[in-house]
Amino acid sequence: MPMQAAEKRRLEQENLRKERIRGIIECSFGLFAENGIENISMSEIAEQSEIGVASLYRYFSTKEDLAIEVAIYAWNLELKFFSELFDSEQYKAFSGFEQMKALLEVFEEAIISQRSFFSYIYYFDSFVKKEKIVPSRLEKYEQVISSVNNIMINALDKGKKDGSITLGGGRNDVIASASDEEIYFTLLHSLFCLGQKLSISAELLAMDRAVEPNKQIRLLVNIMLESLR
Repeated sequence: MPMQAAEKRRLEQENLRKERIRGIIECSFGLFAENGIENISMSEIAEQSEIGVASLYRYFSTKEDLAIEVAIYAWNLELKFFSELFDSEQYKAFSGFEQMKALLEVFEEAIISQRSFFSYIYYFDSFVKKEKIVPSRLEKYEQVISSVNNIMINALDKGKKDGSITLGGGRNDVIASASDEEIYFTLLHSLFCLGQKLSISAELLAMDRAVEPNKQIRLLVNIMLESLR
C-alpha cells in the first residue's frame, strides 16, 4: 500500500509538471507569434503563465530551449491538419497529382486560418539566426518538419509513376530536371514566404491592398498545380 501511494503521488506530480510545461509553451506561442521572440522576456512569460520566474527556469533553462520547444509545438499543430487528410482511405486512393492538390489546399487553408503559426516560424528563424543556435539543437525540430516533407515527396513520386504529374510535360528544362526534393522545398518555401508576409505585414504598404490575401494564396497554389501537371 505505501508503495502504491508513493507511485500515485509520483504520477500526479509528473502530470502536473506536464500540464505546466504545456501551459508555458501555449502561452509563449501566443506571445512570441504576436510580438516576436526577442521582444518578450522570460519574466513576461512567467507572469502570463502564472508561475514564478524561478519555476520557469526549472522547466526551460534558457529562452532558446523554450523557443525550440514552442517551434516543435507549432509544427505539431500543423501536422494535425495533414494527418486528418493523408490517413484517410480516400487520400490513399488519389493519384499523385490529386494528393499534391489536396496537400497544397491544406496549406492554403492553414495560411488563412493559422496566421500565428506562420508569424511564429518567421520570428523563430530570425531568432535562430541571431542567436547562432547550432543545428544539433534543432534536430528534434527538424524531425517534426520531415514528417511533412515525406508526405509531399511521396505524393510527387507517386504522381510521376502514375503519370498524373509530368512537370509541364518536360517543356521546361529547369523544372523537368529538378528532383522531388528540389520541387518540394521550392513549393514549401514559396508558400511560407507568402504566408509569413500575409501574417506579419499584409497591409504595410498601400500596394499590398491591391490584391486580397486569400486571392494571392489561391493564385499561388493554382500556379504551382499547373506547373506539376
